[in-house]
Amino acid sequence: MNDIIDYGEWTVPTSWDDITLKTYQEIERYYEDKDKDFDLREVIHIITNHTIDEVNALPVEFLDSMMEKMAFLQESPSNEKPTNSVEIDGEVYTVHTENKLKVGEYIAADTAMKGDKHNYAAFMAILCRKDGEIYDSKFENEVLEDRIKMWEKQPVTKILPVVGFFLNLYITLQMPTLLSSKVMELVDHTRKDIETLQRNGAISKHSMKSAMKKLKKLEKSISTI
Repeated sequence: MNDIIDYGEWTVPTSWDDITLKTYQEIERYYEDKDKDFDLREVIHIITNHTIDEVNALPVEFLDSMMEKMAFLQESPSNEKPTNSVEIDGEVYTVHTENKLKVGEYIAADTAMKGDKHNYAAFMAILCRKDGEIYDSKFENEVLEDRIKMWEKQPVTKILPVVGFFLNLYITLQMPTLLSSKVMELVDHTRKDIETLQRNGAISKHSMKSAMKKLKKLEKSISTI
């Protein structure tokens, strides 16, 4: 008589609706790591919240059955039209665009983005808040941590439309800064070219001073913009 082996309880998602935002973030981080060879066990570990050792101990037949249920992973989650609000447990959370971002929330969101571009839960907690909530030191110290956890538990299909909205907003806000940076790089490159030409005797000191004066005016105009 064969011994019966108990492999414990395994909850296997059957659609993107069963994947939380936290799990989705972890999946994205895994797939972004180009140095790693794809390992199915890692994906199973992330999605089922079981250890690699527990995955290794599964019968192949069990794994095959599991993969059939998770065939949806081969497709991107359905992404509805971006929206700036979502309702959770009767509360509406909104990314307000009628008011300009305050310095505190912009820096917090920008820092989170640069620290981990897949940490959507943090971006949501910072920018998508209840009506009347202000992002200040009290919110940051007393609310933010629990709010991030709340977003992490939400179905990814419910949150992605808002994620798409604020990512578009972030890119729009960053564009003037990026363009200004590129122009300033061009100005700096032009300055170096002028200095090189003057050292090589290709232009006079008078012409160099005139060109430098125009560059300074251009830099001032860019910084004003």
